[in-house]
Amino acid sequence: MNTLTALAQSAAQAAAQAAAQSAETTEWTPLVLILLMGAMALVLGMARLLRRLLGMLTKVLLSAGAAMTGIATMLAMCTALTTLVLVYAR
Repeated sequence: MNTLTALAQSAAQAAAQAAAQSAETTEWTPLVLILLMGAMALVLGMARLLRRLLGMLTKVLLSAGAAMTGIATMLAMCTALTTLVLVYAR
């Protein structure tokens, strides 16, 4: 019974030590926080530029979508006309 008690105590001590080590802060934590704050400040500072860029990309994509819709319509019409010509030409 003493062996089981000793084993349980050593396991409990190991678990407590692991929990204490994981709770400690590392020396690079302030650097990570500073980098994250800097990135957030940069994004907030560039919000107007990012908004303009997003608006421009939206316009480009919408015009490209309209152009592709027109191209697809023309291809469908050409296919239909070709089919009609081939059917009635023979």
